[in-house]
Amino acid sequence: MKVVHGSLKGLVEEVKEEKVDTVRVAAFMQSDVVANGLPRYTAWIVVTARLDTELWTEWRLLIGRGHAELTEGGAVVPARIAELMKARATEVRARMAVVGLRVRDGIIAHDSEGMDGVLD
Repeated sequence: MKVVHGSLKGLVEEVKEEKVDTVRVAAFMQSDVVANGLPRYTAWIVVTARLDTELWTEWRLLIGRGHAELTEGGAVVPARIAELMKARATEVRARMAVVGLRVRDGIIAHDSEGMDGVLD
């Protein structure tokens, strides 16, 4: 089960009250295909933390949504959204460090959620 927060401040307050010292911060992109056939990308920043063995908390920030940019190589993620996602993830990680929380990559997700990854 999870607790969803509408603000990052609310998540931080709960994490601190529960004496949790680590949060996970992830930037991720979802894609879907809309009626015109072009991929549409949606970028998110997600902060999660485990509160106990069966309870965790989450905050999500929608960064942006846009249709793929068409290049000679095919459809690609819009540069504007990718750049903004990277900048916001850096900002959120820094904010977590300022309030004294250790930051790890990734997210805590329900077993039924799935995400695609990339090989670095």
